Amino acid sequence: MGRVQQLLAAALAVGAAGPIWAQSHPAPAQSSQVTNADGPQVTAGGSGVPEYQLDRSEEDWSGLCRPASGHDDFWDPLKCIGLGRPFWHVSFGAELRGSYEVYRNYNWGSGPQDGNGYYLNRLISHGDFHLGSSVRIFAELQSGLEFGRNGGPRPAIDEDKLDVSQLFLELRSSTQQHKIPIEVRVGRQNLNYGDGSLVSIRDLNVRRPFDGIKLTLWPQEWRIDIFAAKPVETSPGFFDDVPDHTQTFWGIWATDTKEQSFVRELDFYYLGLDRKNAQFDQGTARERRNTLGVGAHETASKLAFLQEGDLQLGTFGSGRLLAWKFADGVSYSLPKIRQHPTLELQGAISSGDKNPKNIDLQTFYPLFPSGLYYGDMVFTSGSLNGIVAHPSFGMQLSKGLSLNVDSFFLWRQRTTDGLYSQAGMFLRTGQTSRSRYVGATQDLSIAWHVDRHTTLRFLAAYYEVGSYLRETQPPGKDTAYFSVIANYKF
Repeated sequence: MGRVQQLLAAALAVGAAGPIWAQSHPAPAQSSQVTNADGPQVTAGGSGVPEYQLDRSEEDWSGLCRPASGHDDFWDPLKCIGLGRPFWHVSFGAELRGSYEVYRNYNWGSGPQDGNGYYLNRLISHGDFHLGSSVRIFAELQSGLEFGRNGGPRPAIDEDKLDVSQLFLELRSSTQQHKIPIEVRVGRQNLNYGDGSLVSIRDLNVRRPFDGIKLTLWPQEWRIDIFAAKPVETSPGFFDDVPDHTQTFWGIWATDTKEQSFVRELDFYYLGLDRKNAQFDQGTARERRNTLGVGAHETASKLAFLQEGDLQLGTFGSGRLLAWKFADGVSYSLPKIRQHPTLELQGAISSGDKNPKNIDLQTFYPLFPSGLYYGDMVFTSGSLNGIVAHPSFGMQLSKGLSLNVDSFFLWRQRTTDGLYSQAGMFLRTGQTSRSRYVGATQDLSIAWHVDRHTTLRFLAAYYEVGSYLRETQPPGKDTAYFSVIANYKF
């Protein structure tokens, strides 16, 4: 018998045995302030039933397993199906998302253009198997397809015909046996932390999972995740996604959450990344980057605050690496007004390289950020060598209809460094222009939450290029964007 079969057999034996590992301390959802691309999380029906999460593996539907629980929703019978033994059950769920996108001057006018737009379709389905009170196996498939885009699907984010997006074995300890509950996950899984600026589900048409192991501890009010993994390299075919062996990712993320405190959430983290082929304006070399950071969210009456500070140390080729980022924000809401208007102002600054001819590197790198972070256009610049000002306004037009207006103004922090995408890909050199101003994008989003399962979103955006994009090659053009996204979850 192979090692995998031996591990699974031992896990099943422990699950059947009972109380050493138990669900007496259910796992809370991972700390995340990332806005779901399909709108706010929706509460499902039934007593003790969780909200739909961005990461569906963080849901716990065991409340529907109780005999007294009623089935308030059409899909409730699929949320707890008994498997013939005490505490053995399986829960099924799925998500179908279709979108239509059209650009004028995609990528600021560079590359293939498509004036008629194109369609993207994503289907994700999962089975959550609880084998006794101690063992869990979570399996999830995803299929992302592209139709009609001139130039074909964009690599990694548009098309993955069918593949495993999550498949992990999870073991949990019991609070009766251990003072500090422990959870271990082994296999393909999502990693999603903080505001999505460093580690997030890439919630585009194709998501990005990781292959690895994660240990989670819950000492009192804290949640501490310790993990080591490799990002999964997306290929467009059937069951052909494999770990990216050019990258290794590891870290510790600790979160303290307090509902009634001024400091609602506090994050401390260390993240390590080894990339064999890291590309910057300075060149391409092996990079070993260590990120130390802290994030905080505070609330006082109608005001809310957020801060994030990151320091990065390591090596790039034969040189030293030293980079940093700081972000700050404040929002003011009026909950007593019917439309619940909210005004918000955020700003961020991240370091750029001082001298491309020097072997040392000062460019900040965002590791594995959210697919969309600075606006709704996927190709726009990200938090590398950047200064960003982000005012926004939101309001609730009716019970199920919300409006958001966002503006992003972007500059280069160093004129000696280039421009990089939101994912961190090198886009343009900084050595042919001394202009700082990159451009500005104005985004409008209207979300209609039809019911607990269905959401429609209408997005419109306009990007006005700045002097840097006009002066570099190819000269940048103003870009317009429109999309409609329909999402259904159960």
